[in-house]
Amino acid sequence: MRTTPTGNNHGRRLILALLCGAAMLLTCGPAIAASPQPQAITEKMSCAACGMFPHRYPQWQTQVIFTDGTMAAFDGSKCMFRFLLNMQKFAPERKAEQVAAVWVKDFKTGAWLDGKTAHYVIDSKELGPMGKELIPFGTRAAAEEFQKANGGTIEPYANISMATIKSLMGGMHMQMNMPHAPMK
Repeated sequence: MRTTPTGNNHGRRLILALLCGAAMLLTCGPAIAASPQPQAITEKMSCAACGMFPHRYPQWQTQVIFTDGTMAAFDGSKCMFRFLLNMQKFAPERKAEQVAAVWVKDFKTGAWLDGKTAHYVIDSKELGPMGKELIPFGTRAAAEEFQKANGGTIEPYANISMATIKSLMGGMHMQMNMPHAPMK
């Protein structure tokens, strides 16, 4: 079957029209919700798990952002995981499906990173605001470098359980120079 030049142009036009339509859907159609960005942690915010003031511990700050745009701030990854793994205790009005983003600070760089992709060094000799901590890093290599110098084990977000948190709770050495609310 032989195609005519007009037939080839028609096919090209059809493909071009389909591509333009797809591009319009992507740019003008329903937006795909991007993960909400980290929010500022102010001096009046208290940790949603322990009541301490996360703004006093900038290196350790973490946060959970909900689908309604509200945020829960934490003074460390341990408190954040306590909250996430036991939300019915700390925020009974919340469900896991309402968590839109989890943000932690890379311990090496101080930059915010997706807490679900972080590599956590657990039970190292580095103590956080409430003693033993889960220390987040953006790369496995950075976590391994820290681990070699400070001990501990490395786990991804998905492997953190209440058993992990409980193993860090004994012998807490809270920094008592800062006022805080009693633990819940």
